[in-house]
Amino acid sequence: MASRLSEDSRVSVTLLEAGPDNRSWQLDMPAAVDRLLTGRRFNWAYQSVPEPRLNGRSIEHPRGKVLGGSSSINGMVYTRGHALDFERWEHEFGCTGWGYADVLPYFKRCESSDRGTNQYRGGSGPLKVTTPSLESSSLNKAFIEAGGEVGYPRTDDSNAYQHEGFSVSEQTIHQGRRCSSANAYLTHEVRRRANLRILTGAHAQKILLKGRRAVGVEVSFQGQRVELACRREVILCAGAIGSPVLLQLSGVGSPDALAAAGVTPLHDLPGVGQNLQDHPDWTLQVECKQPVTLLSATRLPGRIAAGLQWFMRKRGVAASNQFEAAAYIRTRAGIRYPNLKLEFLPLAFQPGTFTPYQMPAFQIHMTMMAAESRGEVGVVGPDPATAPRIQFNYLESAQDLATMRDAIRLTRQIVASRALAPYSGSELQPGDAVQTDDAMDEWIRANLNTAYHPSCSCKMGQPGRENSVVGVDLRVHGLEGLRVADASIMPSVVAANINAASIMIGDRAGDLVLGRSPLAPEVAPFWVNPAWESSQR
Repeated sequence: MASRLSEDSRVSVTLLEAGPDNRSWQLDMPAAVDRLLTGRRFNWAYQSVPEPRLNGRSIEHPRGKVLGGSSSINGMVYTRGHALDFERWEHEFGCTGWGYADVLPYFKRCESSDRGTNQYRGGSGPLKVTTPSLESSSLNKAFIEAGGEVGYPRTDDSNAYQHEGFSVSEQTIHQGRRCSSANAYLTHEVRRRANLRILTGAHAQKILLKGRRAVGVEVSFQGQRVELACRREVILCAGAIGSPVLLQLSGVGSPDALAAAGVTPLHDLPGVGQNLQDHPDWTLQVECKQPVTLLSATRLPGRIAAGLQWFMRKRGVAASNQFEAAAYIRTRAGIRYPNLKLEFLPLAFQPGTFTPYQMPAFQIHMTMMAAESRGEVGVVGPDPATAPRIQFNYLESAQDLATMRDAIRLTRQIVASRALAPYSGSELQPGDAVQTDDAMDEWIRANLNTAYHPSCSCKMGQPGRENSVVGVDLRVHGLEGLRVADASIMPSVVAANINAASIMIGDRAGDLVLGRSPLAPEVAPFWVNPAWESSQR
């Protein structure tokens, strides 16, 4: 947003970031993700309340507290979603202008893909997108081959014509370094613009409202409360947790809930913080019969060697996120497009940690793309320093639990394929003893986690529609000079990691705010399994 808006020299832009600038080797090194997700320096480190259907477990939800937001600490997977995600936004949720033909040119404008420019891909945008080689890992290659062996399609590009199937997993990594939104859009040239001011360490406390108009932001900066006046608009890009919380701290939300939290209600908009969605994640872990995993790179002297190779040449194991092979599949007939993502990792971590098993092992992440359960996020008091209450209500829907059981059985079929047979040893998690529905349900409740994709808590839609917070122009309903442009505005979460779609939203929002004509829609065909009604694959 800051980059696109400051392209117009007639406007002045102030970018506020509560965290530091994105200047650290930890942010640049792709393999350092575990440090970022478990540390506090660049991470809000949110936690859910005890989830009632997960045996009362609180789930950690790291969010980026650094320039670039969560794109600076995420897993660097580049995947847009299925074309039908955006068709749903337009036709099911009434979000005119957000259909697939409308968003495709923005995805293309955002990216510079190493695949080059074509009907689906962009070759000259700020976000660098690279495609790893399957030849770098015999395990990744075997996983892709296993998918075809058990009857799933192969797709050359899951971000183009065919989303469904097994494919190489693209990365927001360029020349061995993370390409966050900050690295992509806030280049040295952009930072030198006279009309752009970047304030880090500036924690927004609330939006200043004068009647129905946003006129500025109250900020905690260098130990003081400062009021920054706004001549034109305030735009929230704080994510699915930060944006609704900031609205609520400003008196925008459910009057009853705000009053109960000690916040004076100023604008009745009960959808703020509702409709919270996520991608639940659980892993199947398997002992590897051959020493071809990444285990040696996590131990001395391999760890030192990997670090030196990256620091000196930006190459080697540390230059990849290691999620290089993935698949989008459907868990049952009657679903038009994938509701499950499988991500292969040639390493396995002990449950609930980033500590590898002592023996070679790999894991397959099973991530639900279309959970029916819905949660909420809300303030618990008027102090901006107090963590909000976050509840995702995982497994609230019985169908979600059934889908997870199906996913385990389908993933076991892949592991049992001929392609993976030379590598697949004993199953570490859930384990061979977990076979019945009841046993699977018990294991899922004890082990389900998150793919870190909170979204949809400031839902886009027509005024008055259920839980709608912003319109198709991203303006907050009933207020002037206030918009939201991040993953929170999704009416439903996309069937993919959410970083690419979030960047697309911000890029498109730049045109909306500046009053530019939108990019011309581009109608492109997309694949839906012709037998989806009767066949699972």
